[in-house]
Amino acid sequence: MPKQDPQMQRKVEHLFLAEKFFTEESLADFDKVRLLHSALPELNLTDIDLKTDFLGTQIDAPIYFNAITGGSKQSKEFNSELSQLAKKLGIPVSSGSMGVFFRLPETKESFTTLRENNPTGFVIANVSAKANAKQAKQAVDLLKADALQIHLNAIQELAMPEGDQEFYWLHNIKQIVEQVDVPVIVKEVGFGMSQVDLDKLWRVGVRNVDISGFGGTDFAKIESQRNHEADLTYLDQLSLSIVESLIESKLYQDRMTILASGGIRTPMDVIKAIRLGASSVGMSGLVLHHLQKSSLEETEVFFREFIKQLRLIMASIGAKSIADIKKAPIVFDESLISYAKQRKIKLTS
Repeated sequence: MPKQDPQMQRKVEHLFLAEKFFTEESLADFDKVRLLHSALPELNLTDIDLKTDFLGTQIDAPIYFNAITGGSKQSKEFNSELSQLAKKLGIPVSSGSMGVFFRLPETKESFTTLRENNPTGFVIANVSAKANAKQAKQAVDLLKADALQIHLNAIQELAMPEGDQEFYWLHNIKQIVEQVDVPVIVKEVGFGMSQVDLDKLWRVGVRNVDISGFGGTDFAKIESQRNHEADLTYLDQLSLSIVESLIESKLYQDRMTILASGGIRTPMDVIKAIRLGASSVGMSGLVLHHLQKSSLEETEVFFREFIKQLRLIMASIGAKSIADIKKAPIVFDESLISYAKQRKIKLTS
């Protein structure tokens, strides 16, 4: 029997290890942020509107399924279910990295299933920052994508035994933003972004960013598990949590669309992320976990209840709309106040 292509095998290993290391506990720092309830919310639960704008398209809830997988038989099965679930919930869904497709076109069905099962939904293609504009256009065309993600994964590559060692990405990003006809999102893979990163992206024309902070899928840990030469898990000590990354993004929230992901586990995490400046919130590990542990139907029940609870929290803080969440009183613990002070960022209520 011929040996499976190494890149395809890596995709399979990522799925297995992501589930192996999944934990219900989040390290995203949401426990360091408090929202205060309203004793007089003055609203009817039925009046609460979860609809929000996602890169110019109205979606039914302020969440989306973020980049997970592609490039293998198992990936095709997961992407098929992800797209069906996204269609039922009325939310966007992203492919995993499409780099394997450029080298192995026969893997295309593991990606195109996203569009086939969700013909009118919001589908996002995903490429590496080392991809060129031609490849980016090819990825968008293949999925008839409504947007394109460019993922940044320097720490992952450094921890990967077969990873890249050159990271000259800004020129590629600039070319893609200028030449691709759909909105472009630049996304970290789970180690967060700083003000410096956001400034560099702003200067090359990027206007949509997923800060994807530490707290969920840990690619330093996953790649170290695959790397039999060295344990580089400690590289995740360099990361920023989703909360720290949202604090870092404060100066850019009026100029860029800030999306947030990384360790989202509960509806309260979503509401807190929006209060901290996110326009929508992405999930990958949580939905992957439920699809691996239960059926598509059971996963749908879970996320419908998840969305229902977003309304309950909004009622508790007196928010009728997503915009109202951003007005809710908020309290930070001392560690976040210290972080912001050292980073010279003003935390305002």
